[in-house]
Amino acid sequence: MLRDNSKKTDGFETKLRKTGSAVGATIPAEFLRQLDLQAGDKVTVSVENDSVKIVKSDPEFDADMAHYDIIEDRFAPAFQKLAE
Repeated sequence: MLRDNSKKTDGFETKLRKTGSAVGATIPAEFLRQLDLQAGDKVTVSVENDSVKIVKSDPEFDADMAHYDIIEDRFAPAFQKLAE
């Protein structure tokens, strides 16, 4: 399913809540619909500058990137020579 990422949704304020030894934040349904996310989906969370970025995980892409990392490490000198 393709999602429309062009729609801008204004930010919202939420309170961080302790859940066991972790802390979580509630994401409004409008945001979840816009990003085609639902409870139970795996997401990747990263920090960029002073912001938290949450992206739906793509297991196939993640596996492909893991293979690329292995190839890049192994053939880095050859790639460098080709780039020159």
